[in-house]
Amino acid sequence: MKKILTVLLLIACLVSVVGCANTDPTPDGMQNVALESAKYNLYVPESWIPSSYNVSGAKATAEDNAPNVIVTEHYPEGEVTAAAYWSEYCIPEYTTVFTSFTLIEEGADTTLGGKDAKKYRFSYTFGDTLYQCQQVIAVYDFNVYVLTYTAVSTSYDTYVGEVETVISSFTFR
Repeated sequence: MKKILTVLLLIACLVSVVGCANTDPTPDGMQNVALESAKYNLYVPESWIPSSYNVSGAKATAEDNAPNVIVTEHYPEGEVTAAAYWSEYCIPEYTTVFTSFTLIEEGADTTLGGKDAKKYRFSYTFGDTLYQCQQVIAVYDFNVYVLTYTAVSTSYDTYVGEVETVISSFTFR
């Protein structure tokens, strides 16, 4: 009887260890670079360098002007859609701040964290450098979430595949 109880106890311990072994939702080859206080998970490739600033984000390489991804959260007054946020908040800001702002892709339907979203792609000049950006905007729980991929125009396409994986891996907590 003692041996049977010992074996049953051993099996119960093994089942509990195996059952809890993989509770981390981080996709293979990725790391979560979202701030602890964030209401989402931002997974980027393990090779990317997490932001050293107080933002959820990472850059692809150690270079100063490396392609990067960040997520910002905004708290608009009243309800707003992703398209309305783009036209009422983003466009006025970007056309004021950036030289040569050019819209490349406007409001393509997509998802972010399982929520309906809009995708915008644009270029702009800042200083003497031409950049390209992709923004995916989603509204969740009355807040606006903007995932932004920014790269020098000549290196934009190099990382866009990895960024698509970042976007598809994004989850709300």
